Parts: sequence; C-alpha cells; structure tokens
Amino acid sequence: MTNEHTDEAIKREDEQKIVATEDANNTSELPKEDYDDYVFAHYKKHSNQHKRSKHRYAYSDNQEIVRSNSEQHYRHHRKFSLKDKKWHSRPWWQKLLIILAWIVAVPVIILIILLILFLILRYAGILKLTDYSNLDMTAPVIENAQVSVENNGQRVTYKDKEYAFNTDMTSILCVGVDKYDLGVDDGTGGQADAIYLIALDTATGKTRVIAVPRDIVTDIGIYSPEGEYLRTEKHQLCLSYAYGDGRKTSCLNTATAVSRLFYQLPINSYFAVNLNAIATLNDAVGGVTVTMIDNSFYDTSHTFHYEGEAVTLYGDNALSYIRQRDVNYLSSSIDRLNRQVNYLKAFSSKALEQTKKDLTTPVNLYNIVAENSETNLTPSTITAFATSVVSNGISELDFVTVPGELSSDGTYAEYHVNEEAFYELILDTYYKPVN
Repeated sequence: MTNEHTDEAIKREDEQKIVATEDANNTSELPKEDYDDYVFAHYKKHSNQHKRSKHRYAYSDNQEIVRSNSEQHYRHHRKFSLKDKKWHSRPWWQKLLIILAWIVAVPVIILIILLILFLILRYAGILKLTDYSNLDMTAPVIENAQVSVENNGQRVTYKDKEYAFNTDMTSILCVGVDKYDLGVDDGTGGQADAIYLIALDTATGKTRVIAVPRDIVTDIGIYSPEGEYLRTEKHQLCLSYAYGDGRKTSCLNTATAVSRLFYQLPINSYFAVNLNAIATLNDAVGGVTVTMIDNSFYDTSHTFHYEGEAVTLYGDNALSYIRQRDVNYLSSSIDRLNRQVNYLKAFSSKALEQTKKDLTTPVNLYNIVAENSETNLTPSTITAFATSVVSNGISELDFVTVPGELSSDGTYAEYHVNEEAFYELILDTYYKPVN
C-alpha cells in the first residue's frame, strides 16, 4: 500500500471520529424529549442505511411510508407515556377528586338516559290511549230535554248548555270472567261477571271508574260457533263475552257492546282476567283490608263477617268476597256489585300507594297475572296510565255506577238504565262545559 492510500484512510478515519464526537456533543446539549427524537432519527437513519445496503433495489417511496408509520407509532406511544407521567405527577387529592367525579357522573348519565327513554315510552302510550280518529258519538232522545250533537260528537248542546269532548280522556274496559281458564269450554267463552270502564284524564290524572251492571239489557253482537257475525240482539250485557273465543274476540265483542251502551264512545283498550287472577293480584299488593258494608260475607273457613267489621283479605278469601251472591234474591247481583266496588276502592288505594314508591308496580302486577289475562295494553300504555295518575298526586279513584233500576222478567234479572241520568254522567266524565 502506498503512502498516498494510507494517508487517505487515516484522513477518513479522523473525519468519522470528528462526526461521532459532534454527535455526542449535540445530544448532550438536547432536552430529554428532543434527545429521544434525535436517537430515534439516528436509529432510523442507520436502519434505513442497513436496508438499502441489503436491498439495493428498495424504492424510496416505500422507505418514506415506513418512516411515516414508524413516526406515528412512536408518537402514539410517546403521547400515552406523557399522559401516564402527567397522571402520576398529580397530587393524591386531585386523583381522588377525579375518581369521585367519574363515580358521580356515570350514574347521572345513565339516569338521564333512562329518564329520556321513560318519557318517550310515556308519550307513545298517551298517543295510543287518546286516539280519537274514530270518534262518532251519538246521544239519546230524552223527553223535555233537547239534545244536539255536532261534528261526530266533538260538540254537544244539552239543556241549552254547550259541551266539548275532552280529547285527553281515555277509556279502559276491565272485565272479570266467570271461569278459571280463559278460552272456550263446553261451547262457551264464559260470561262477563264484572264489567268496569276506567275513564282517565291523562292531563290531570283524574280517574273515574264506572261500574257497569252485568244485567243491563242492551244490544250485543251474536256470532255463530265458527265466529261468523250474524246480528245484534237485546240481551244481558254479560252474555256478550260468551260470543267469541273466550279471549280476544270475546273482549272485542264486549267492548263493542259497552261502546254502544255509551252512545258509541270509542273504547280502544281492554283488560280481562279469569278467576285465578284475583287471589294472585290481591296477594301481590300484600292483601287488602276492607270494611264490611253488609252481613252477607262468610269466608273460606265459614266464618260470617258483619257490617262495619274490618277484614284483611288474602288468597281465596278475596275471590269469595267479590264473587259470593245468593241467587234467591233479585238484588243479589247489585249487592255483589256493591261489594266489588268496596273491594276495588281498597285495592286501588293500596296499589296507588305502592306505585308512588315504585312506578313499575302496574307493569309488575300485569306480568304477575299475564297468563290469566287477555289485554291489548302494552308497557307504554300501562306506564302512561300509571304516571298520569301518580304524577298528579291522585291518591284515590272516583267510583260510580251506571244509574238505573233492577227488575225481573220472571226468569232473569234485568237492569234498565236511566238514560237522562246516564247521559249526564257521560257529559260530566268525557266533556267540558264551553264558556
């Protein structure tokens, strides 16, 4: 080797030492963050040089992609590393406050979401309950009292006073069927032994329960055993349930008959229960205490109870109280109706009290008796009904009976409605006076 080549090699070696020394000096003067960047860039430079020497055909575009992805990956990890350092650098009391804030915030957010869902559910229920697109009310012909109906019943003039239909009202027909199982047995779906129309003002929560005597003689739909509609005939209202499948079609036939009785009042909701449901509902609210209104009740242990006595009913005793009657007396069905109203007042007061503490109570009660009932009510309509009552501070329901007189055709009891008093009850319930 010549001296000239040796001098060149020595010169290159000295230059490399000088560059290495400068690199070391530069890194020692950098802050820690910049130093990390420098080391990373330096490593990347040598790494790329290694790749180029190994793969001489590598494209520069691919190298730039590798460089870009590597930098993003590094910065991602470095970002979280800095966050961890920031969290660990906080005083303990700041960490505690942040944790407590999250503990409080999460339940509040969940509660707000549940509240929004609840309000949506209630609104949907009210819309369904107050659907009067099919309103077509009529009126009776009353002697010495002029009655005129306008706009399908939206407006009524009665005894020189004007009334407007209250579209916030809704009606729910409740039926107690005299069978232990719903459906058709021995060719019949059973009879509607107990009939009540719940009239609810969804705006005010005011609720009136109208007891409808089972022996009212009115027009009911007659169907063939195959379910084909034949005609209408005047019979006791309770028989309307027998013409159907003992479930949905029986409920609809009874609702139609009650609607006719109430001068074509729309009844879009129904709820029917069999005998098995009574004791279950009674015990679900912890038993019901009633004050005897007559001397006609004897319990399952054959003990008589007398007027004025307070008795707490459980299980089958609740069923016995609302079902017993002596058919040897003409008034037995009305006496039983009065006992039912007495029981329902006590039951509804207890159920309302529990609903104020837990708004899910009505839905829970419905679920308990679902297999022993037939209804077109939904969770949204049940929720709308319950909240309308409870949110307005209603603690008891108003119970009335369709006015009329009981008589007999020699074989069966017949209840004949006092049309004038009945129509005034309808106006007072479903209409508002127009000033």
